[in-house]
Amino acid sequence: MLGGLQAPDGEFCASSAMRRVPRRGGGTPKLCFGRAMSPAAAEAAKGEPEGHSSRGRRVLVAEDSPITHDLLKLLLNQRGHQVDIAVDGRQALEALRRNDYDVALLDFHLPQMDGLQVASAIKKEAQGRKLPRLIAITADVEGLLSHEENCENFDNIIPKPLDVYQVGKLVEEQADIADKLAEGAGPQAKAGAAPLSRVERDEKQRLPSFLEGLGFQFLVWPGDLDAVRLSARAMQATLGDPRFDAVVVTEPVPVGELASLWRRKALYVLPIIDLTGALGVHADLDASKLTARNTEAIGKLIGSFQDQRARLSRDLLFSEATGEELVGRVYVAERPLYASLDPLSRSLVSYNVALDSAEVAREAEGLCAQGLMRRKFFDRFYICPRCDSSRMQVREECSKCRSADLTEESYLHHFKCAYQGPEAEFRQGDDLICPKCRRELSHFGFDYDRPGTMIVCRSCGHAGSEPSIGFLCVDCGGHIDSEACETRDVHSYELTDKGVGFAEHGRTFLGEATNVLRFAELPIELVVALNVAAKSYNENKAPFTLINIYYANEREIASEHGARQFAQARDLFIENVRSALSADKTDMVVKGQSYDYVLLHNIDPHAAQPEFDDVLRDAQKTVRYDLGARFKAFGPEDFS
Repeated sequence: MLGGLQAPDGEFCASSAMRRVPRRGGGTPKLCFGRAMSPAAAEAAKGEPEGHSSRGRRVLVAEDSPITHDLLKLLLNQRGHQVDIAVDGRQALEALRRNDYDVALLDFHLPQMDGLQVASAIKKEAQGRKLPRLIAITADVEGLLSHEENCENFDNIIPKPLDVYQVGKLVEEQADIADKLAEGAGPQAKAGAAPLSRVERDEKQRLPSFLEGLGFQFLVWPGDLDAVRLSARAMQATLGDPRFDAVVVTEPVPVGELASLWRRKALYVLPIIDLTGALGVHADLDASKLTARNTEAIGKLIGSFQDQRARLSRDLLFSEATGEELVGRVYVAERPLYASLDPLSRSLVSYNVALDSAEVAREAEGLCAQGLMRRKFFDRFYICPRCDSSRMQVREECSKCRSADLTEESYLHHFKCAYQGPEAEFRQGDDLICPKCRRELSHFGFDYDRPGTMIVCRSCGHAGSEPSIGFLCVDCGGHIDSEACETRDVHSYELTDKGVGFAEHGRTFLGEATNVLRFAELPIELVVALNVAAKSYNENKAPFTLINIYYANEREIASEHGARQFAQARDLFIENVRSALSADKTDMVVKGQSYDYVLLHNIDPHAAQPEFDDVLRDAQKTVRYDLGARFKAFGPEDFS
């Protein structure tokens, strides 16, 4: 047990970034860990406030495992949220009936009533009452998705082993969605996002017959997913299921809503097929005019994306950093981030991804700084200093009053008195009279001539040889003189060789695996064990070593022999490591998503490294493929 609402001094606790947190009143610091940030994310985080959420949320955790619900309570408490615990389905249902929660985390396999039965029951009883966002926790995703109850009663799924960082982030995101729904019009919005009926779902998921006969698995917008809702199939796709081939958009949707694909793991690498013809460059294929006779483009697009998705590192597939996602998207799509003119965009530019152009440019510039992308000049735009818009009306205007009401007139030169002025000043009926000396101008070339034209302002009467140039912002109406109007250069972006390597090999390619421990992947049982080890170290100075194992040859083996062969070889390798360490019952070997971990007790990293070199060498002997296993050893001092 982790012991209450506050983590004891020295225990590891979930947080948003690795840092030392001083205990109130001074004393020994509390060691905290969370998600290891990429360089771009770390730079962006410098200006962010310390807090995790704009306000604390009330959360129900329904979980029968004491270790799991204690850890979730500790995590969410430290992020400023109030947590209630239920240990079976009936307790969870009663708590949901009695209390108003923002979010409820429901384990699928709860005793008494399973989590899906609880979700179905509370939604049936809603009757206009605002319900919390319901999130399933399960290691049995397939069982949940195939359950006889409608699993779309859940708003999201968190697979086990739990990603401790993702839990806190998802709770806050879902609570924010609930707030936005409650602000919507009508009681239905305030009652929560009720799942579609089977008839409604079937209607929205219906595709043209020429698509249904192609044999591909499509996610339909808005049938399977929209800005706030995921179907069971879409939830499965967020877990990286390779059986899903593309997102098909069947109704007009703003790009801002379609950008929600980037906030859900693994969906951003699916090609977007537009049946509306309204998405333009934001779609990978405009299929609005396709028929059964010309579907070759769809098969070619999907085949290309599938091949590249198979090569994409899981680090990027499941990344939540937009910059890393952009690298993954450019790699999978096999085309750069192209800028193109878009009069509907405030920046006058759109990129060929379903994201706001300003966000794309900001993230891409950060990737250029890291050497992962390179720029190619596209164009230069004037920008409004008041609202940052590039939609500027360029106009000729009066240099005195700034009116655009100008006219061009001939001007006359009176030889006798040398007066020059617009012809209108000389004209009196059919005669020309000099306004200066009052003499009549009778003979062209003798009394006067017309040396040119003048620009005359009809608003104030000012005349001059040249107009001024001014800018008027279409969006905010602000006026800017040409001399004061700044410009912005816009670029297209493509991956460098370093960017391609990062896409294929993940953070190990950048050397991050050897320098930064990726806490976001730590399985929950390892988190608990680290809590115990850290407490023992602070109280008794008992050393420990955490080994982070990664595989340098993963991509090569997967490309040549298939991902399944690599997975089988990795399983055998880890079993060999586990067998080699079986003499010490306190040691722990845990498999993660992209990395594997070993927790060694009563030994420091300096002493553990040569011994573990021998363990890895022996573990490789019976494995068919050379995994290129490498490791980094971390001790207590690495977490301080």
